[in-house]
Amino acid sequence: MKKITISIILISVLVTSCHAQNKIDLLDIKLPVNKDILLNESYKTREYDIYPDYNTYKSSDPNLLIVNNEKISNGLQEKQGPKTNDVLFYLKNKDQQITSITLKTFDTEKTKLLHKALLDKFNKPNYFNSKSFASYSIWENKLTNNLYLFEHNYGPSSNVDNKEKGILYSIDMNDQILVKKFTNAAYSYYKEYLNQRKIDGKDYSYEEFAKKKDEDGTSSYLKAISNPVKH
Repeated sequence: MKKITISIILISVLVTSCHAQNKIDLLDIKLPVNKDILLNESYKTREYDIYPDYNTYKSSDPNLLIVNNEKISNGLQEKQGPKTNDVLFYLKNKDQQITSITLKTFDTEKTKLLHKALLDKFNKPNYFNSKSFASYSIWENKLTNNLYLFEHNYGPSSNVDNKEKGILYSIDMNDQILVKKFTNAAYSYYKEYLNQRKIDGKDYSYEEFAKKKDEDGTSSYLKAISNPVKH
């Protein structure tokens, strides 16, 4: 009986260990990454859509929805629906590399958790624009050359179900096609900043860029900056 119990414990530890090895923290991924790392038999993914130069793959696999060690999944893999948190991988067809990851959350608890995880991981954002209905944060990881854009929608003014929702874009900054695609609309000021920084050939903050614009007579860039602590 004792031998049977020990065997069961050993099997249990082995299974737990295997499951742990399959978990991927999205903020630990340095983009670009080879497709085989994320699109393999360890995870449940499905082909989602085709774009020029890219294929996309979607998943609600809990082992892929981890951010800074926090579980962002909000439903069972086999019970996916329109409100199931999910992740989308952009696969560049030319070299079979994943150059961008989009994580979406559709419930208040996980959206708040995602926002907190980003702040815990990267601290104060490089850019933060807060409105009454949403906030927009940007982080640049100079070590990995990855760009992170996070949109936090607060609920009543932006959707009908009063749920807070989030969209996190992780992008390889060398993929200029996707950088330009995702830095539109609410992030367009930052896009201009990135373009100007590239032209100038030197590094400086968005705030420095906005102050220079303000001195030149355009105040909107500086007015866009909010205080993430006070929000």
